[in-house]
Amino acid sequence: MNFDGFNQQNTSFGYNANGGGNYSYGGGNDYSYGGSGGGFDNNSGGGAGWMNTGGGDDDTKVRGGYKNTTLRPVNIKQLNEVPATTGDMPVLIDGEELRQITLVGVVRNIVQQPVNITYSVEDGTGKIDVRMWLNNDGAEGQAQKTDSDIAIGKYVRIYGELKFFNNSRTVSAHKIRPITDHNEITYHGLEVTYVHLCKTRGQPAAMQPAGGSAVSAPYLAGNSMGRPGTLDNGMTPVRSAILEAIKTAPANPEGVSISVIQQNLAGRFQINEITSAINWLTSEGHLFNTIDDQHIQCTTTTF
Repeated sequence: MNFDGFNQQNTSFGYNANGGGNYSYGGGNDYSYGGSGGGFDNNSGGGAGWMNTGGGDDDTKVRGGYKNTTLRPVNIKQLNEVPATTGDMPVLIDGEELRQITLVGVVRNIVQQPVNITYSVEDGTGKIDVRMWLNNDGAEGQAQKTDSDIAIGKYVRIYGELKFFNNSRTVSAHKIRPITDHNEITYHGLEVTYVHLCKTRGQPAAMQPAGGSAVSAPYLAGNSMGRPGTLDNGMTPVRSAILEAIKTAPANPEGVSISVIQQNLAGRFQINEITSAINWLTSEGHLFNTIDDQHIQCTTTTF
């Protein structure tokens, strides 16, 4: 599978994963998930897409085609904080309708039932149940085919939809596959951060459409011009030191422990200074949490 990334104004932000097919998030502020063959499960090349075979869902049809179904990269914390909905009310995240989602996490428990398999998955930001339904027509279902590849303690990528039932929420999965390249875990964290910031703060200045104003895109811009002890990008000595410490740390898909950073910089800065700087760097999109809220990683390798 080839993720071409978020293509905005001809700017690519992507990750290449193993497998066949050619899939990409759409351009602009609309992160549509497209691909050759009409869907994300195109292993045979030119397939009919990920929707169940048959006539399709009438609810998704509109005149001249289908509604714009998007694939949104999310973490479990975002899913757990989404307000519950009932009936036909849309699920909203960052003020926009949440339809298809993709998330990455580690399997903590597996419950096999006659009609479905439920996976308990966590990603360092929270835990949620993911349910894969078995086919009821006698054919071998997706869950049956992947059950031998997915085990407790293994990382997986999930595609599906968020569902609410009796005040509980689950992910109804269309596809679950094991992750074999741990770079994909870090990449997914970058995707989640990038999309959230674009949706809530606007596109980066370099991605503004022709004639647009860079002022409307404060992403990663900081707000400290003219303040003593800061650079134009908002970097203070302690913030720069934290980024440099992470950049020079041994490569680890789990990120760098905050306690290790505090120990390494304790001779130069106070603990509360380091903590405050980490919080600022996280809120501004320079850092993101990995396996839990005590491990962090940079969103870029250039500072």
